[in-house]
Amino acid sequence: MEISSLSLPSTNKLVANYVAGDKNTTKFFHYDIQSQVTYEARKKDLEAREFPREKLVHYLKGFNEKYGLGRETFNNIDRLLDPTSVVVIGGQQAGLLTGPLYTIHKLLSIINLAKEQEVKLNVPVIPVFWIAGEDHDFQEINHLFVKEQKIIKKRIIEQKQIDKSPVSSIEIDKKLCEKWIEKIFESFGETAYTKDILSNLNMHLSQSATYVDFFANIISDMFKDTGIVLLDSASNELRDIESEFFIKMIEKNDEMYEAVSSGQQLLTDFGYSLAIDMPESSANLFYHHHNERLLLEYDKENKLFRNRNSQFEISKEALLATAEKQPALLSNNVVTRPLMQELLFPSLAFISGPGEVAYWAELKQLFELWGMKLPPIVPRMNITILERSIETDLEDIHFSIEKTLMGEIATAKKEWLAAQTKHDIAKVVDDAKIQVEEIHSRVREIALEIDGSLEGVLQKNSQFLQTQLDFITKIVTKQVLLKNQVELNKYERIETSILPINSPQERVWNIYYYLNKYGLDFVNRLLEAPLEVDGKHKIIKL
Repeated sequence: MEISSLSLPSTNKLVANYVAGDKNTTKFFHYDIQSQVTYEARKKDLEAREFPREKLVHYLKGFNEKYGLGRETFNNIDRLLDPTSVVVIGGQQAGLLTGPLYTIHKLLSIINLAKEQEVKLNVPVIPVFWIAGEDHDFQEINHLFVKEQKIIKKRIIEQKQIDKSPVSSIEIDKKLCEKWIEKIFESFGETAYTKDILSNLNMHLSQSATYVDFFANIISDMFKDTGIVLLDSASNELRDIESEFFIKMIEKNDEMYEAVSSGQQLLTDFGYSLAIDMPESSANLFYHHHNERLLLEYDKENKLFRNRNSQFEISKEALLATAEKQPALLSNNVVTRPLMQELLFPSLAFISGPGEVAYWAELKQLFELWGMKLPPIVPRMNITILERSIETDLEDIHFSIEKTLMGEIATAKKEWLAAQTKHDIAKVVDDAKIQVEEIHSRVREIALEIDGSLEGVLQKNSQFLQTQLDFITKIVTKQVLLKNQVELNKYERIETSILPINSPQERVWNIYYYLNKYGLDFVNRLLEAPLEVDGKHKIIKL
């Protein structure tokens, strides 16, 4: 593997300015991620706080034992008892076969930054990855994109899920999943590694009851010896630890709205759009009722918490009792999940996706309400895997990977194709169509003077002539494409690999395409590569 870096601005204005060190963005965060002093300062700030370390260690040991993580993981869990220890933390949904590549990139970012900062700070820095098992949108995780006969298709498991149960509680239909996996690998094509990979996946599937289990089993296998510590944000055992914080969130409901609102106003004052939609009535908690995850709102007039369509309601006193005695019935939303994470863990840094940077920026005043600071919000590594064949295609068409990533390849293909013919056939035909219509219009006028009943026939005749001219454009264009198919294939292969469906590679393709092609040790090779979490786009040449 050969690693290079590019400075590519994010398409998100706030993220681009934040990564570039724009001074205005410091108003939305507590730490400057450009400075090493930041991590020293954060470490000192954490020393003044207390965390439920013993309870976390008990829960984390039980959870990670289920998935057979390596000795390094359990050493790290024990190190969490050290009052000087801190964590680098991030999370993602339980995507099928790990979901898009950015899940792997986030894990790499967490692990690498934790290693780097442990050396620099000389304290235990533990990599922690939470699985968003409490999310209830099954369709968000139930898909994978594959290429079939040059067409990118979205493949889902045909498992019906009617209610809004958390993903953590959705049982896998193993027969459907096994067939789905077979179809996915048929699209990848059989290689020397396919049989072993399928055997490995079927083993993990047999050991999994839910989609979170399946995800955790795969991740624990891929990152077994890295020391990564996993947790499920929907775990009942974790809810027991969160109980006291749920109580405070319910009691501070009005103040929390005001704090977030203040942060949002500051962002809009500086011309940034908002990532969090939070009506004044929002309670920022979900209640689990009859296998449904209901987002609560607070009705001040009647002093009741209810969901939007009022099918469920509960008094503040009853909700507080639930938080104390049955916390598993509650879960966090986009506002309270970051808050809960920081109440539980001594976070040296939070590894975020672009969207997460945007919504954490709205929470500064909320954290101050709780007497805390936002952790350093560190964007995960953006990575593009450049296969040798694609690099050759780029060289052949004299086009750079940087321009490709900036979305210029489609325009380049169009311009190159136009240059392959001396004449712009489309323009020639369009001009001809205008001239023919002018002539036909005069003929129609004379014909209608002779017999007015011919209007319908004459209009059809006019349309027929126009269609025949369009056919010329179509057939000539087809011939141009055929004559230049070899070169066009290069453009299309580049687009499919680097910018599929006009999206970054890491948002579409899955790690198993590369495992199937390059071997089960592919992730280990990524772990060994010198990938630094520095805000630059990484190109990995294979």
